[in-house]
Amino acid sequence: MLKDAPIAISPKQRSVARPQNERLFLDLIRDNGPMSKAELTRASELSAQSATVIVNRLVKDGLLQPGKAVKGKVGQPSVPFSLDPTGAVSIGIKVGRRSLEVVSMSFDYSILERIVRRYSFPNLDAIRQDMLACTAGLFDKMTAAQKERVVGIGIALPDELSAWESTVGAPKGAMADWASSDLSKDMEAAFGLPTTDLNDASAACLAEIAVGARQRNKSFVYFYVGTFIGGGISLGGQLYTGQNNLAGAIASLPTGAVSSGVASQLLEGASLHYLEAAAEAAGLSPNGFYENRPLNITERGLFEDWLKIAAPQIAFAAVAGRAFLDPEMIVIDSSLSPELTQEMVEAVKDAMGRNYDKRGLAKINIEAGEIGIAARAIGSGILPFLSQFGLEKE
Repeated sequence: MLKDAPIAISPKQRSVARPQNERLFLDLIRDNGPMSKAELTRASELSAQSATVIVNRLVKDGLLQPGKAVKGKVGQPSVPFSLDPTGAVSIGIKVGRRSLEVVSMSFDYSILERIVRRYSFPNLDAIRQDMLACTAGLFDKMTAAQKERVVGIGIALPDELSAWESTVGAPKGAMADWASSDLSKDMEAAFGLPTTDLNDASAACLAEIAVGARQRNKSFVYFYVGTFIGGGISLGGQLYTGQNNLAGAIASLPTGAVSSGVASQLLEGASLHYLEAAAEAAGLSPNGFYENRPLNITERGLFEDWLKIAAPQIAFAAVAGRAFLDPEMIVIDSSLSPELTQEMVEAVKDAMGRNYDKRGLAKINIEAGEIGIAARAIGSGILPFLSQFGLEKE
């Protein structure tokens, strides 16, 4: 039961998904930047009259805004239209194994406000109450106009949290209630807004598709190295989740190392949980690996020891991804500082060159992700926008 759930917005204010042609125009502009009515007419293959009606309606509803007229060599000046950042607002929630992050996001996928809560392990009741309180706090910071434009709530969280109790060091039985939890239902009941959830690594992949590598590569296999490693798949510029919403679940890949008759999983060597644990055992804070500063001598040694185990295992997953999906590239991102993420990517490339026979495979291109530690929260905030304005593509 929810106690004293803050009602920040009326169910009457729920948004209705936009018609397909409106979604098409919004998607074209989001992908290509400002476009004139003539450009939208050509790209959509609709009539000029239909394009004008759609653009005018989107401007009236506050989703598009006109720019300054551009004079051409022939004819009337052309007016480019762009997304209006104030046209819609979303709430994104990232539930992690060590932290909770709640953000409000504008229509151009920029974070407006951000609240972070940290904990030693994910206790369901505490996280639920923090989610309610933090979300209410974000509504309190909004103007009346922003509140009216909130389209929904997105939640990014790890799958089967109850199964990782011993791994995160939680007391026995302390995470069992996650097996029957439904945070989306709880949030929808509290705030009267449509709520969608997604695996946290898939949400990070969604963020990379939407604001990262999408313009360069439409199809890629994505790895996110967080407290636990996870992954996602982009096919044709869309997140592919599979029939059970488990596509890209690289944490469960067997590494080939067998102990007591059971092969260990990628999660057990390539996750930052083990680097954090090593730092704590050495009397250091794990935060040094996430801050934009040079590592001290002890931190450097711990990081390199972790890389010796993690990089070959991530390289194995990259080879498997290439073999099964033949993507344009492999994208690797993490919670680490950008410098350490790049160092990790280089170590993976080196391990791939030394350790794996790649005959029969196309060249494996690996690049660092472009978003970093905010990827999962940004992905959660994008979910409500896709529900209302996203375009289903072939």
